[in-house]
Amino acid sequence: MQFFLAPVCRPSPVARRLSPFIKSTESDKQINMIKVLGIKIIDRIKEAGLTQEVLSRHSSVITTRLGFHEVTDEVCSREAYIILHLSGDPLDSKKLIAELKEIPGIEIREMVFAGSNKIPEKDVNTGLTEILGILMERSHDVIRSVQKLLTAYGCVIRTRLGVNEMFFGEPAGLIILELTGDKKQRDLLEKDLKALEQIRVKKMVF
Repeated sequence: MQFFLAPVCRPSPVARRLSPFIKSTESDKQINMIKVLGIKIIDRIKEAGLTQEVLSRHSSVITTRLGFHEVTDEVCSREAYIILHLSGDPLDSKKLIAELKEIPGIEIREMVFAGSNKIPEKDVNTGLTEILGILMERSHDVIRSVQKLLTAYGCVIRTRLGVNEMFFGEPAGLIILELTGDKKQRDLLEKDLKALEQIRVKKMVF
C-alpha cells in the first residue's frame, strides 16, 4: 500500500519510513546489505590462532565481534563460536569469508539482511546451536513488541547482543540471540517474532 499527500503526489513520511523494510532497487542491495557471520571452531585450542590471524587482517570490515564457548565448574569446552557483524565493501567481506573457509576445523554460516526478504536460508533444520538475527525499525511500538517477546521467552535466550544499524538510510536495530533449551519454545519465539510487522528474522544453525 502507498500513501500520498495531495496535491503533489509525493510519498508521505509514513511510506518513506516503512519503505526500507518492504522494497528496494537492485542498485541498493549491495550498499544496504547487512551481513552477520557465524563461525564454529571445532577445537579452539588448535584453530583459534589461525582464525584470529585472518580476522586481524580483515578487521576493517568487522563492526562487532562476539565470542563464546561452554564453561561450567566441570567442563571448559574446546568448541567455540564467533559471531561477526560485518560492514563496508561487500568484496572485502567476501575475501574474509574465502580465507576463513580455507582454515580446517571450522564451520561458517551467513545471515544476510538485504532489500529482498526472500534470500533462502540454508542448514536451518539441523544442529544444536541456534543463532537468531532480528532487524527491526527503530520505533517505540516495534521495540516494545520485540522486548515483550524476548522477556516472555527469556528462558531460551542464553546470549543477546544489540547493535545500532542504518538500513537504506533509516535507523534500525539489529539483535543477535543465541538460543538454548526447549526446542518448542525456540520455535515459538521465532514464529511469534516473524508475526510482528516491521521486523525481519533470520536464523543460522550449527
